[in-house]
Amino acid sequence: MAEQPLVEAWETARDKRMRPLQVPGHKYRYSRPDPALDSPELAALVRDDISLQGGADDNYLRSKVLERAEALWSASVGADHSRFLVGGSSQGNIASFTAIGGPDVQVAVDRTSHRSALAGLVVSGAMPVWVYPRIHPDLGLPLGLGPGSLDGLSPAVTAVFATTPSYVGTIADVAALSGSAHAEGRVLIVDQAWGAHLGFMPGRGAVELGADIVTTSVHKALMGYSQTAVTSVRGPRVNAERLDRAVDLTATTSPSATLLASIDATRAVMETHGPVALERAIASVAQMRVRLRKVPGLVVVDELELDQPCDPLKLTLWLPRTGVNGSVLAEALWQRGNGVETADTDSIVVTMSMLDEPDFCREVADMLAAVIEAQRGPARVPAPAALWHVVPDVVVSPREAYFAERRRVPLASAIGEVSAEQFCPYPPGVPLLGPGERVTAQIVEDITQAGRIGRVAYCGDPSLQTIEILA
Repeated sequence: MAEQPLVEAWETARDKRMRPLQVPGHKYRYSRPDPALDSPELAALVRDDISLQGGADDNYLRSKVLERAEALWSASVGADHSRFLVGGSSQGNIASFTAIGGPDVQVAVDRTSHRSALAGLVVSGAMPVWVYPRIHPDLGLPLGLGPGSLDGLSPAVTAVFATTPSYVGTIADVAALSGSAHAEGRVLIVDQAWGAHLGFMPGRGAVELGADIVTTSVHKALMGYSQTAVTSVRGPRVNAERLDRAVDLTATTSPSATLLASIDATRAVMETHGPVALERAIASVAQMRVRLRKVPGLVVVDELELDQPCDPLKLTLWLPRTGVNGSVLAEALWQRGNGVETADTDSIVVTMSMLDEPDFCREVADMLAAVIEAQRGPARVPAPAALWHVVPDVVVSPREAYFAERRRVPLASAIGEVSAEQFCPYPPGVPLLGPGERVTAQIVEDITQAGRIGRVAYCGDPSLQTIEILA
């Protein structure tokens, strides 16, 4: 097995049977058969919780096990410097904006980005110049930014923020984006949250393809604990120390060594077993696609259909020609214990991983085919999700709007006003409306419709009857 310095430190701390005179409050007593307080449920939840400071390392972090583990990750993905995160890719995206931006600095931002990009704009004070991915003319799904998406940008734009893979699995040409950005002296930031596995596939990871900062979720397609992610930097365009300070700004001062060690262990597993496991998983998902293409009217959204790179572990299905409603299909699957990543009227998105055995993949493909047949109806006109098509009218920066005086009014009466908050269908967490953007009749209709289908998050009124606008 590959070297795992943080895992080894975590194991040593767990086996020490320490009696600390400091935090954590559970004092590691729940790792023992006879805890001080009788709660089997709590014991099961915190049994393996080891802190980094005063646990896997001392209070002064003198053994530097975290730094060593981060350096090993960097070497694995071809980066110069990496930081482990326990605030998910959201933390990495916010830190990235903070590292390269500041008040009123212009950053070109992919509009199909996660709402954490808006959070990064609020924290950094940067002004977004929204850029847009190509949209498939028939399927209505985002295909990712192309180099042409950056045409006509002002010389004042200092960086580009791109999201790839997209939520539906389409992959942008990062090498071309990198070349275009760097030719204009711009930094390229990539939110590769959904593509951690790509970093372990030669020629597929955004770091290797020329991005300057890349954030990736270890828990989405790999095996880390929930919340775990890594931000990496490569090349001379981003000061690694500045990124460190940005990560520190957004990080807890009491990180869990258990969560962090799961990143270290994941990297070691990928170095040792990753190539074989990935090959098997990719082959299994490819067979799922072959099976599902036999379903009349069903469109399998992948490289064969789109003639462009797609995430090999993402299974996206487009449904209008089957007459099936994606949200209804997703609910049926949830009731069976097989929740999907996301769904809307036209599509569902399924995430597979290296832990999904070939037999299970075959069972899922058969189950999907059977449920679609059971729900089949007349072919219908597509109803593309509005969030992939938003072109906002930016009036003030997200930061200015976030801290501005505000008042709450009925949503239907807010047309023409400037929003002080955001409305994000979740999943996927891509904003329909962000702070600082003008409210339009179309946006009001889109928010209302999204609320009928599912959850709209991060706004102050979950009923969607009211909105906070700039006073």
